[in-house]
Amino acid sequence: MEMTREQAQQWLQEVDAVAKELRNKLAYGITGPILIIWGIVWIVCYTLNHFAHKISGWVWLVGIVLGMAGTFYLRAVRYRITVDGESSKRLGRRLLWSWGLLFAYIGIWLAVLWPWRGDQIGTFLVMLMMFAYVLMGLWLQRRFLLWLGLAVTLLAGAGYAFSLWVTPGYLDLWLGLTGGTALLGSGLYMTLRWR
Repeated sequence: MEMTREQAQQWLQEVDAVAKELRNKLAYGITGPILIIWGIVWIVCYTLNHFAHKISGWVWLVGIVLGMAGTFYLRAVRYRITVDGESSKRLGRRLLWSWGLLFAYIGIWLAVLWPWRGDQIGTFLVMLMMFAYVLMGLWLQRRFLLWLGLAVTLLAGAGYAFSLWVTPGYLDLWLGLTGGTALLGSGLYMTLRWR
């Protein structure tokens, strides 16, 4: 039995759809646990920043180191499966370099923006991280990351404006609650539902 051109094309489209779905599941398979880690880091660090402001620098240093260690552990040990082989490795390296450069630029920008107030810098860093999520959503064609980045950015901006005019002194709790919960909740949703 011979296959017509239309049948072959339809068959190739179905194979492509299955491959795309598998790549998405693998990509989101690691994204969920990473979002959980960073959601917990945000909740804990912003909450401690509010209640123990004098040690907030150390709290964030420890939180970021633990978050990065967890992220690298998940990427290197737990999720070694790749679909596209070498192209997937190249993409992973580019993403790693992108995040590394972002953190280097954060240090430069913080030095240039000195002196700054804690509320300003906290909101700036949240929005900058979410900008990276938006870019990843665009580059990787992951609408979930795009919308998550936009939503947390809007929440951070609203919290900053609210803390300026209505209830000063509660921005850290707001950022921990909204941003951290958004990361944690979306990570749990992805981990439990997108298997």
